[in-house]
Amino acid sequence: MSIHNVREFSGGLAAVKYSNKWGFIDKTGKLVIAHEFDSAKSFSEGLTVVEKDNKFGVIINPLLK
Repeated sequence: MSIHNVREFSGGLAAVKYSNKWGFIDKTGKLVIAHEFDSAKSFSEGLTVVEKDNKFGVIINPLLK
């Protein structure tokens, strides 16, 4: 897998861009949230904002469950 962009880890996860889509990995490199978003921000206070097909949403950090 060739990662094109990586954001800083926050809340144990980092946003990573692969094949022009964003997803999230944990500190071991395991994919936790699939690469399906057009844009993604780093987690803050357990939440992140993502965009897909010109629609925005919020994801709760699955590591906090």
